[in-house]
Amino acid sequence: MKIKNARLVPFIILFTTGGLIHSAPAQQRLTLQDCLQLAFKNSRLLKTSEMALQIAGQKIAASKAQQLPSVNISGIYTRIGKITEISIPSGPGGQKRTFRFGTPNRMNFEVKLQMPVFTWGWIGNTIALSETGRDLSELDKKQQMAALTDQTLRAFYAVLLNEEVIRLHQANLRRAEDHLQATREQYNAGLVPKLEKLRAAVQVKNIQTSLNEAYGNLEKSRIFLAKTVGKNDEKFLITGELQYVLFTQNVNRVINRALQHRSDLKSFKIQQRMKGKQISIAGSGNKPNLFFFSGYNVQNGFDPMNPDKFIDNWSMGLQLSIPLFDGFATRHKVEQAKIELRSVQMQEKEIEDLIRMQIRQTFVAIRQAEQKIQNQEENIALAKEAYSVAEKQFRQGLVSSLEVSDARQALNQNELVRTQAIFNHIMAKLDLCKAIEDYTWFESSVEK
Repeated sequence: MKIKNARLVPFIILFTTGGLIHSAPAQQRLTLQDCLQLAFKNSRLLKTSEMALQIAGQKIAASKAQQLPSVNISGIYTRIGKITEISIPSGPGGQKRTFRFGTPNRMNFEVKLQMPVFTWGWIGNTIALSETGRDLSELDKKQQMAALTDQTLRAFYAVLLNEEVIRLHQANLRRAEDHLQATREQYNAGLVPKLEKLRAAVQVKNIQTSLNEAYGNLEKSRIFLAKTVGKNDEKFLITGELQYVLFTQNVNRVINRALQHRSDLKSFKIQQRMKGKQISIAGSGNKPNLFFFSGYNVQNGFDPMNPDKFIDNWSMGLQLSIPLFDGFATRHKVEQAKIELRSVQMQEKEIEDLIRMQIRQTFVAIRQAEQKIQNQEENIALAKEAYSVAEKQFRQGLVSSLEVSDARQALNQNELVRTQAIFNHIMAKLDLCKAIEDYTWFESSVEK
């Protein structure tokens, strides 16, 4: 996923939302770019991905440490209750010489060094395996960034959608209230029956109910956006507009970009490398290992003439270990790793097919939304004309308020459908961005 400075920049919103509902002058206004910056700054999941990278770095360091010599220092103190002694006559006069085989206070201090000389590639493959783990952690972080970007965009546009729906309901309410006022004037003049006035009043109440429901939907979408950007306890407004931008991308090019950029496909490549290293590691299980060792120790109790005297000594050598038979465990581990490698390769092919299918389906959804938008624009023009004619004829006494209500509802419904189609069009383009993990492409389409 391509992201500039961990966010989409610069997102340029051409128009600010006007007449926001329940707005407060002191409330902060956030652009889409502001929301993305806050989301990346406050996301706990993104921070855990960064921690996973740090953990992977520590695992690499621990793997490399196997190449270095290990040094151990040990000390032993032993209290011995009985010591064997031998007295031998020595010299004239019958003098005896005593030999003690040990000392009651036995102490031994030792320093040992051991270093691998040849491990049949086991250490090198272990290091390479931990490095591929770090690569997977980096991909996971990119996926988290893509998911966070996608979630923020969808939450932001959901708020814009609900604000636009409120504006449309408000416009419809004003039309209904105007018609109610006209109906009352007609009723007071004795030109229409009371039923017409009641019908117009009911229509106003119904629209008010729809408007209140839209307020609730707006509040819920704002709560979700606040959670996404990490401002749960703060009130804020957003600046933006639902915009329809004609989609001109080629499906085959988008598929190729997805196959190049998708993190899950890159993840399969890394997993295949990991399985290859695991095969090598498993194959080294029954191979010889050669280690260099050295030691230096100081201990007492060895000189029978002076058992309490400390004597030092040193040693060094090579240790060769050759496994003769491990119950065929190595062979089974190698076969297991090979099967896992083939499984990863098959999963990769399956994901590639799913990506192609998802992108083609998304292209169909985009074309459907574009066709609906175009149709609704024509329908809105016709509905506006129909409502204007119906309202004029009602004032002339040629039609009832029912025809006016039908015309007004048709206009409102077409406006709502067009707004939803624009939102669906944006969501479908976001689906494509998600498929290719490249939101700069979406950014450029917004800026047009």
